[in-house]
Amino acid sequence: MTTMTAPPGRRSITGRIARWALDFDGDMYGDERERLHWYEGIATAAGLQWMAVPWAGAVMVWVGGRQAVVPLTVVLVALYLPMLLCLTYVSRRRVDTAARSWPLKRIVVTTLYGLPYPVFMAGALKPYSTDGDLIRGAGVGALVGGVLAVAVLAIQTRRRRRREAMALPDAD
Repeated sequence: MTTMTAPPGRRSITGRIARWALDFDGDMYGDERERLHWYEGIATAAGLQWMAVPWAGAVMVWVGGRQAVVPLTVVLVALYLPMLLCLTYVSRRRVDTAARSWPLKRIVVTTLYGLPYPVFMAGALKPYSTDGDLIRGAGVGALVGGVLAVAVLAIQTRRRRRREAMALPDAD
């Protein structure tokens, strides 16, 4: 049985958590072929959860009202922290997390990942806003934040393309 081993080097906290969870040297996920399929399945499930849970929270905060705000916020934070751990883990292993391009599928999926958070925030603020000013202000803030996020993503994509172009050897 061939097993995958963890990357060499200093063990960060994220590396130790990943090593424990992924069981590199154990047999929890079977041999290398089985392990690859388990990891694909785990990544698929995580991707679907990263979309479904925020949308469920965004809908439920509107339905549940004020008493639903705190528990649903806790659920979203509990989901978001492992997402940050994932991003940190892959970034530290020199995975370029910037998009190479923005085809329609990436735009749709990114929108589906990001949109439930402002929808949730509007629903969470609604019970506390008697005249609507709080929600309008949050809407303006979300719009400005969205524009800035698109600008940052465009800059990151441009930088990645530039780095990749510089790394290619001349065809001459």
